Amino acid sequence: MPKSNPNHITTLIGDGCEFEGNMSSSSATRIDGKLNGRITGESSIIVGENGAISGEVRSVETVVYGRVEGVIESNSLEIKRSGIVLGDVFIESLIVEDGGIYNGRCTMNEITEKISIETAKGNKKELSSNTFEFKGVK
Repeated sequence: MPKSNPNHITTLIGDGCEFEGNMSSSSATRIDGKLNGRITGESSIIVGENGAISGEVRSVETVVYGRVEGVIESNSLEIKRSGIVLGDVFIESLIVEDGGIYNGRCTMNEITEKISIETAKGNKKELSSNTFEFKGVK
């Protein structure tokens, strides 16, 4: 039996769809509609440009093109140019593209504290909490 791809999206809340309550998924999930409540994913959670989550997100990887208001607990959080995150995040890795908006409190794993910043020109920089200086990333 072939192994399933953990990033293959099998759960979708489509544009125009609204979901209220708690849900969990063992595969990648994409939200293009509205979710009010808690979503727990064993893989990626992707919030599309028209997607909005109000509540709590727990996943291995979270990618935000749309809007999230609430708490995010994830190994990695990526806020794209069109993305907006308002609330507290508990993460190991954070990437905010130029134009992405983040307002809230950030708590990072002390062992892997790093913030990667990608500029509009595609340049990446890493901010290390140990040295508080920027280092170029290839």
